[in-house]
Amino acid sequence: MEAIQIAPDGVKCEAIDVAAELRRWQSDYFIPGAAAPAAFPRFEPTFKFAYDLYLQWHREPLDNLADRIECAYERQLPPSQRLDRDTVQAIVAAVWERMGGQLHVRRLPTTLSVPREPMRMPMRQPPPAV
Repeated sequence: MEAIQIAPDGVKCEAIDVAAELRRWQSDYFIPGAAAPAAFPRFEPTFKFAYDLYLQWHREPLDNLADRIECAYERQLPPSQRLDRDTVQAIVAAVWERMGGQLHVRRLPTTLSVPREPMRMPMRQPPPAV
C-alpha cells in the first residue's frame, strides 16, 4: 500500500511512506551530484536518514538541529555511505520542507522601535442622537 500523507502548507506531516518518497525523489527530482536515476542508490541512505530525522525532530526548526544532525549522521551512516556536508544539508532541508517542517527559527527583532511621543488615544465620541 502506498498511502502517503503529504503536508499542505503550514501543516506538518507525521506519517511517511518512505519507500514511496524515495521512488519520488529518484524519478521526479534532480539530486545534487547525480547524473542519472541510476546514481540514486548513493543518495538513498542520506534520504532515509533525513526522513528518520524529520520523524524524530519535526517539532523543532531545522536550523536548531545543525549540531545534532552532524553527530547523528556520522554515528548512523558508515563512512562508505556518507555524502559531503553540503549535499547532506541540501537533502535534509529538501525533505524537511517537503514534509512541512519549519526550516528557521522565528525570531523577534533585536531592537523594538519605541515611539518618541506617547500614543494618544482618540477621544470617544458620544453616540449620535436618535
